[in-house]
Amino acid sequence: MILGGVWGLCQKAFNALICVAHFFSPFWSLQVLVPCISVKSLSTSTPQAETINSNLQLVFADKPLLYNSYGLVGNPGHNNPGHGNPGHCNPGIGSPGPGNPGHSNPGQCNPGLGNPGHDNPGHGNPGHHNPAYGIAGRTNPLAILMAWLEAKEAHLQRYRQLYLDQGFDILTVRTHLMQLALPKGGAQRVAQMVLDFLLENPNYARLVVHAFSVGGYQMGEVLVRMRQSGGRYMDLLPRFKAQVYDSPVDVAGTAAGFSIAATKNPLLQKVIQVLMKTQAAVLYPVSTAYHKAASRAFYDNFLTCPALLINSKGDRVSSLEDSIRVADCCRKKGTDVSICTFEDSRHVQHITKYPDQYANEVIRLLRKAQLIA
Repeated sequence: MILGGVWGLCQKAFNALICVAHFFSPFWSLQVLVPCISVKSLSTSTPQAETINSNLQLVFADKPLLYNSYGLVGNPGHNNPGHGNPGHCNPGIGSPGPGNPGHSNPGQCNPGLGNPGHDNPGHGNPGHHNPAYGIAGRTNPLAILMAWLEAKEAHLQRYRQLYLDQGFDILTVRTHLMQLALPKGGAQRVAQMVLDFLLENPNYARLVVHAFSVGGYQMGEVLVRMRQSGGRYMDLLPRFKAQVYDSPVDVAGTAAGFSIAATKNPLLQKVIQVLMKTQAAVLYPVSTAYHKAASRAFYDNFLTCPALLINSKGDRVSSLEDSIRVADCCRKKGTDVSICTFEDSRHVQHITKYPDQYANEVIRLLRKAQLIA
């Protein structure tokens, strides 16, 4: 009873704070921290999309990759090799460990971006919100983009296009603020939505996870759900072929990360951090305990498919040391892990400042996983 009353007060205070922040934003120059992505390199075509609910959106590639019973036989897109030397990206930070070959010059990688073609493989009718979403016949690989908090469509499109140009369908996963604050009925429910979607669509047999910032926490909830389910969701394990974690934020950095995402006003950042830390202490049984369990699952990741961690020395939200620790934990399990560290790009803004290098590293991973030619 007392706990519920305290939580009610915290929630009202938190919501009021956010409303005040937005109301006074013209005076305090408050902005949501999101990448200022140029649209010059985006495709002019509009891919077909299906909004499943407020958390999940599916986008279809114009043309699938060509596969037969023996695997990849070709890329129908018009590959563009002219992306220059990525130069500044270092894929080999941290102890190399067993099975980490990722020390070659990223300048040799051909990202193969370009127009995937105009053939329409038949999208069915996605308008009816049935379990299969009219896509049962599609055999494209699926990229699961786990977005950062309050990510805008225009900013996510740069990442979507990277995969669409390679023939991937895209499942975008959003975790909203209150779902992050109350994970039992929030982030865990989102995790179950993702897993149920994958179960209901077994035709998506080649999966890539690409998680940003707190999307890494959401992936931790997916891993927790898979482990707790026994055989039901663990049967999905062989379908995961590659994983990318861009600017991952550990549970210890959630307060700092959210405060920076919510406002650039230093005073409000401090207030939000104090409020969230108070909430974490008061609501440990219904909130913080779940955050820590997901964090442990993220570090103890049982996916052994090739992985790429992307971060920056200039990121004030995501810790470089945490990324190295995650990589070392994965390498102990025999996972092939590469780390790409930029010098000065900001939180989830690496593709904005270093688009060619970023694309090179992702494409390198997809080739390593034999998802593209």
